[in-house]
Amino acid sequence: MNLEYYVIRGRGDGGSKFQLARLEDDSGNNYKGEYDMARHFASEDEMKSYIADEVVKKPLAELSIKAMDI
Repeated sequence: MNLEYYVIRGRGDGGSKFQLARLEDDSGNNYKGEYDMARHFASEDEMKSYIADEVVKKPLAELSIKAMDI
């Protein structure tokens, strides 16, 4: 499963974390309301695990994510 994401940086203590602002798959599904927009992540790996386990409910190995080209 291929997903593109957009994040808001500068969150959390000292501004070292980020929030997931937008998530979209190849079919155009944007998962709005299906993930916690207030949750802060310290790394892309942490965010990817959260998306796999909580949002798309797929094994981590089946998930490919990349930043949106905006």
